Amino acid sequence: MSEHFNGVVVVGSGLSASSAAMTVVEQGLPVMMIEKEKRLGGNSVKAWAGYNGAETKVQAEQGVTDSVDMFAKDTAFSGYKTHALPPNPLQNVLAGNSGPGHEWLQSYGIKLTVLSQNGGHSAKRTHRPTKGGAGSYITNSLLRKLKKNPNCTIINKKRVCDLLQDNQGRVNGVVYEDFPSGGNRKYVRAPAVIFATGGFGGRRGKDSLLYRYRPDLVDLPTSNPSSASGDGMVIAEKIGAKLVDMEYVQVHPTGFIDPKNPEAEEQTLATEALRGHGALLINQQGKRFVNEIYHRDWVSEAEKAQKGNIYLVMNSGVAKETQVPFVKQYTALGLLEHYPSGKEFCETVKMPYTQFCDTLQVYNDLAARGYCPSGKKLFPNAPFDPEDKYVVGIVTPLVHYVMGGILINKKAEAQHVKGHSIPGFYAAGETAGGIHCKNRLAGNSLVDCVVFGRVAGAAAAEYAKSQSKL
Repeated sequence: MSEHFNGVVVVGSGLSASSAAMTVVEQGLPVMMIEKEKRLGGNSVKAWAGYNGAETKVQAEQGVTDSVDMFAKDTAFSGYKTHALPPNPLQNVLAGNSGPGHEWLQSYGIKLTVLSQNGGHSAKRTHRPTKGGAGSYITNSLLRKLKKNPNCTIINKKRVCDLLQDNQGRVNGVVYEDFPSGGNRKYVRAPAVIFATGGFGGRRGKDSLLYRYRPDLVDLPTSNPSSASGDGMVIAEKIGAKLVDMEYVQVHPTGFIDPKNPEAEEQTLATEALRGHGALLINQQGKRFVNEIYHRDWVSEAEKAQKGNIYLVMNSGVAKETQVPFVKQYTALGLLEHYPSGKEFCETVKMPYTQFCDTLQVYNDLAARGYCPSGKKLFPNAPFDPEDKYVVGIVTPLVHYVMGGILINKKAEAQHVKGHSIPGFYAAGETAGGIHCKNRLAGNSLVDCVVFGRVAGAAAAEYAKSQSKL
């Protein structure tokens, strides 16, 4: 027997799901959120870097020159690795709605006033709060409001296992069961469904999507929990949804190696903001080897060629600027070590101090000129003095994000393999594909979640209203 729900079902509870759900209730419709985990928030609550937004009020107040066009082109270049290809329609939607998305968050009291310029960006446009990680702050703020909203029903520890369709192929509900035990299956009929179920970077078994599309990455650590298993993509594929760019899995260059558990499959991400504020990457031989704020895939490739440990090195200036929340939080987790001088750091990790000093001197000279042969043009918190205090962590490449997913159009409508939209079915966030192409730009996950979560919520609400009139 089916339960009838006269609203929109949103599967997931991360930032794209929360943005979609909030938009649905803004449109005057009830929303049902279904989350398989006990904890709400998904992977979004682990995102630290920030929210990318162009032409925001915060940028204007701080004298930052930026444009939607520049942001779209940065996103396209990160994805295509050529300036010859213009931004695709989804990238234009992302950039064009990033500023309004930031304003929308602010309307709910979510303030992102600290700016940084992260890898691959042409301007300071990555916004974060003064305290705490951006992902947890934004997502939990929206979830708190949704929990209090009488038009929002949140169900957790239930896994959606199937989509329902009518005889015309329209999606009109979901099937869910207890998680993780299975059983107690229930059917919910609803006029529209949004999948915001995340990526597949957390499972690596032979039956996993990671093994299916990128078996070469299954031995790397990951920043994803095991719950990031690509459920939504598999379910969507069963009804004919087109999956795109599934082979493009982002390997993030800086995952902390936990000294207490260095072989753990899941490790903690070292946010891009640390390098955005000037942290260096130095190998065991005491040398820099890459532009630290280049595209993530290029930095990761450079790391793979190094022998021995790779160190994320912050001087006192970088550490001070990123103290709250990053340095404070990572130190509490035992992932950062504090040294009174560069010499003590080198002696502790058995790095040649003379080479370390030479590396810093060359870097300082390059910073004074404003250009490095690696392509680096920004040198925040330079110069680096060997006698300064240092904060250091050991980092490694790790599986972080899936660029591919359910192909969507500009209205976040899921696309069928035969080329048409699947009526009543929408996707947003890491579940959706076609936005980032080969490589996602740093900080583009949270803005993607907000922008396309809102697009999906508005489109699904409009469609649901049209179905109720039939």
